Amino acid sequence: MLLSDLLGSRVHEPDGTSLGTVVDVRFRRGPARRSREGELELIALIVSPRSRMSYYGYERGRVSGPAVVAAIIRRMHRGTRIIPWECVASVEDGRVRLGIKAPVIPLDIRVPIEDG
Repeated sequence: MLLSDLLGSRVHEPDGTSLGTVVDVRFRRGPARRSREGELELIALIVSPRSRMSYYGYERGRVSGPAVVAAIIRRMHRGTRIIPWECVASVEDGRVRLGIKAPVIPLDIRVPIEDG
């Protein structure tokens, strides 16, 4: 699977409810082996209910840019959440189908996690 297969895909819960669009993904790097870096493992999808646009790094908190741009991007992506890769049942034709109802994990670490 290619990253382009995921970005822009609509995400649907098992009952068909649309959660939004995949705007980014998260990877975890495995342990290094000798002189090689560890393999990347896909661990989560970032799903926005309102926008198909990327965050351009503004969600990471360390990006210093125009405050107005950051505010616009935050507003456009309110309600964005992290969907653990373990919740995904299938990816096909621009659609991601979840096998279970995913927990509500907000991007903002100050917001508590809710059960799905």
